[in-house]
Amino acid sequence: MKITEDLIKKGSRNRPGSKNSCLYITVHDTANKKKGANASAHAKYIKTIKDCTSWHYTVDDTEVYRHIPDEEKSYHTSDKFANENSISLELCVNADGDFEKTLKNAASLVRSLREKHNICVENIRRHYDWTGKACPQSLMGKGSWESFLKLCRDEEKSITVDELKKMGYTRIII
Repeated sequence: MKITEDLIKKGSRNRPGSKNSCLYITVHDTANKKKGANASAHAKYIKTIKDCTSWHYTVDDTEVYRHIPDEEKSYHTSDKFANENSISLELCVNADGDFEKTLKNAASLVRSLREKHNICVENIRRHYDWTGKACPQSLMGKGSWESFLKLCRDEEKSITVDELKKMGYTRIII
């Protein structure tokens, strides 16, 4: 999956530059259902924010943008621990997008981040899990979050033998 690097300018109020330990992945959604409110639109928007609000990645049905390096803190919740220890994703819910495809792209990104930072599946969280805020609202319905986690696990299972070898596995039983 191609990730477009579109970083918030260093020194901006919403890019603190301090360390993120990358122990968790936190999922949010934009709650912006307007047509055209895709990842590109949110990549532009995040650069206009004047307060301490930010996130690492925006995901839609066709694109992923990265706004802050994984190893840097973002201001994605009101919980200090979550901000300093979690990579944050915003899922686009725009009316002209394909949300199922957005979820698949997000699951693929989660897999990639888990591999890169050695994050266990139990450390994939919702914004709700940190603060009680109903976010990601699109995944708050009965079974929705569990379905997304299953999608993340299924994405994991689709790793090829060559990918496993690159990860250092020498004995693979199929």
